[in-house]
Amino acid sequence: MISKKCVIYFAKTSSRLVTSNIDKRNYSQSNDVPFLKFYKNLMGESFPEKKLEELKKTEPNLSKITSDSLKTSLGVLKKFDITPEEACHNPHLLCINIISLDNYGEILKECGFIKILPIHLIRYNTTVKSRTISHLKKDGLIREAANLEETLLDIFQEWPINEKSLKKFSDSTTNILTIRMSVLERYLQWRLSITSDDFAKYCKHYLPLKHRPMNDIRQSLELAENVIKLDRNCIIRNGCIISSDPVNTKLILDNVESLAGIDIKEAIKMVPALLKNNYKALLEIKDLLKEYQISEDAQRRCLRVYCMNPDSVRERLEDLGGMKEYKILSSNPRILYMVVHQRKVLNRLLKIQSAKKQCFSLNSLISSRNIFNSYMTSFGSKVCSRDIAILILTTLNGTNQKLLINDLRRHKYWLHTALNVIYENICMLKRDFNDKVILENCHLLLYPGSEIAKHIDSFQKMRKGQTEKTTDNYNNLNYTTLSDSQVLSLVLYEIERNYHFSGDGIWTNQDGQREQSLNKKIQIHK
Repeated sequence: MISKKCVIYFAKTSSRLVTSNIDKRNYSQSNDVPFLKFYKNLMGESFPEKKLEELKKTEPNLSKITSDSLKTSLGVLKKFDITPEEACHNPHLLCINIISLDNYGEILKECGFIKILPIHLIRYNTTVKSRTISHLKKDGLIREAANLEETLLDIFQEWPINEKSLKKFSDSTTNILTIRMSVLERYLQWRLSITSDDFAKYCKHYLPLKHRPMNDIRQSLELAENVIKLDRNCIIRNGCIISSDPVNTKLILDNVESLAGIDIKEAIKMVPALLKNNYKALLEIKDLLKEYQISEDAQRRCLRVYCMNPDSVRERLEDLGGMKEYKILSSNPRILYMVVHQRKVLNRLLKIQSAKKQCFSLNSLISSRNIFNSYMTSFGSKVCSRDIAILILTTLNGTNQKLLINDLRRHKYWLHTALNVIYENICMLKRDFNDKVILENCHLLLYPGSEIAKHIDSFQKMRKGQTEKTTDNYNNLNYTTLSDSQVLSLVLYEIERNYHFSGDGIWTNQDGQREQSLNKKIQIHK
């Protein structure tokens, strides 16, 4: 049966959301809020109570700002000649993401802003989208004689002058964003030979691209082509490379030597989206997977896990760790797909349970929608052969997957035994038999555990001379000389003897008739 863990997951998630809301600190002068302390130390007085009440509503996250992030934000603002006093009077500035704050300021500098004021950063979108160039010149933010298009084109020194062209936008009807995107599209067309459709996709799917300084984009492409050695087609296919933060990329290359045993440059070639994650997050996830003993082989098969937030990875590993299904599949080299696609996996486990199918496999849990729907609507309940082989071999220290599958195929119903039944049988048999013996009698793992235990107990007692013979079938057999392998072979014989060696012994009492009837239907349809 499917474990109850997946049933209660969504309730658990909702509980977390409620708890997180309860844990939010309220603003008050008595609270140890770094911004309020900073304000009092700098201004010599407490933050005005009236403004504090308004701030609670407009910036609820200000109380979460740490001393370190406060210092970093002030350092960024200093680049644009915004003083700590101005920041105190405009606390909204400190709530803007630090990278976004830096990008906004750099973009305004690239556009030739004479003076960058706090309000320009706070209302950045209004400044670049809603204000025409004429409006900005009238307000004295840009020089009257300046041509924004020429200013932006001059940033790209490697772009030959004879290949640059002016579209001569009208200042009275055009905003900063329109001109920036036009120049950027032409630059990428020259450098990468992209199409207009490609650029439209970048703008739609990679929002940071619109608000990334031109110099950052140049540096990102330099790193991609000359350091990481990504080919042009790869860059064109992955807009995240163009929109990546060059500073973060350098930090990744300098601090992350490898992921899953793969050189970091090769890993980026395999999954360019790694550049979207913070370098510290990559290192944290790497340590986290090591803590949970996820093999490098499993990591190599799902490098996408490194594109996630470390807190999400930890939370999902904790949630999945308590599930029986995860424990059974944990040795599967594709196990991290359960982490990446956790919600899909849990939804599918619920559907499998609702359909009263006894078998689940990693293949069905993470496959495409069409494959899963086909599995759900098919007769009977089947497991992926590879998942069975991996479970048996990893648990019993086997190596030859092809040989094992060929051996198991001799049983016509071998794909109809649930993985949890096989796993529980392995755990039970390992208490009395070594791995090699169990592998030699691998067909026994397909049968109900209660039947196996009953016959093993009987033969073990007879082998030890603790009970008299209970059947006339083995009158000439010397029980005391039976090897472990022979005992398991006799157990299989005893189970199947009642079913005329048809293989029907694998069905449990409650599901036997249903499964057999379904399989008869399958044979008819064939």
